Amino acid sequence: MPTRRELLVALTWPALPAAGASPEAAATARLLAARYPVHAPLGYVGALTASAQRRLNGGRLPPGSRQALLALREAAPAVPPIDWPVRAGHAAFAEAALHDSDTASRELALQAVRTAIIETAQGPRLAGLRNWTDDLFMAALLFDRARPLLPGAEQPRAAEALAATLLTHAERLQRGDGLFDHAEGSPVAWGRGNGFASLGFALALAGPTPSTASQDGARLLPRLQAHLRALLPLQQEDGLWRQVLDDAASPVELTATAMNLTALAMARSRGWLPAGTADGAIARAWAAVNRRIDAEGGFSDVCASTPAGPTLAFYRNRPITSGRDDRAAALVLQAALAMGAAGQA
Repeated sequence: MPTRRELLVALTWPALPAAGASPEAAATARLLAARYPVHAPLGYVGALTASAQRRLNGGRLPPGSRQALLALREAAPAVPPIDWPVRAGHAAFAEAALHDSDTASRELALQAVRTAIIETAQGPRLAGLRNWTDDLFMAALLFDRARPLLPGAEQPRAAEALAATLLTHAERLQRGDGLFDHAEGSPVAWGRGNGFASLGFALALAGPTPSTASQDGARLLPRLQAHLRALLPLQQEDGLWRQVLDDAASPVELTATAMNLTALAMARSRGWLPAGTADGAIARAWAAVNRRIDAEGGFSDVCASTPAGPTLAFYRNRPITSGRDDRAAALVLQAALAMGAAGQA
């Protein structure tokens, strides 16, 4: 009979079928979970890595990661700043509340969600999101992990606020061909920026705003489907997507590939795309990602941190780095788990 902890893990992280799953997926996930994070201030990168570590370890954090999380908890302000990459880091507190029965972390996570929601003439919305794709993912991550903490009466309002805000931003940023501009004033289909969009929508639909829950939720799914369909023909023969997705002069890039792979695997497992549509792309993407990880957990073909920029040249010429990289580790871990790594370990 499963334990309460095992049931909670299953509820929080539903199993994903291993679409083209590779024997390397479990080993890759455990390699990265053991070597990262190197440096993890409060933010989405550390939250994703901690979440993966828990998923690989029955809901528990390794001792070093637990100590780091406790230190972040003690230093966190009672009301988080309106800085969505930081606020998204409260997803780690939400998981500590769920899996460790940590009441202080619970309060921080609930504050992060509740203080993000404001009332407008159109209904509840999220405050402080910048008009770029990055924050679509940040909001979806926080609400996905914190949703089980909210009382049942609060969950519909939170789902409405998230879904309506994502739709508003998509109306501004999603192009007619299904791809996303990185930001208003940045009319470029930056790879990781589109990864933030694809994975943000997939997370929202998988958890806080299921398509059957509301009219807004139902409107999210066609936008995700259009986006994923637009991504498929832009995958390169080696399995990667480019730094600028639709620019043949741009280099290939690892993190965008990992995020698109994860979103495609989620869509496949939930029937959001017709059977067989994405299987080949998922398998090719995972093989390409795995080839760019060395035995020590270093990476190649990783775009450096990138703000919104005004021109194609700005994105095309961003530094592409190699070596240890916390952000790449966090995003590749999600891809490895989506490939069924946890189930094959």
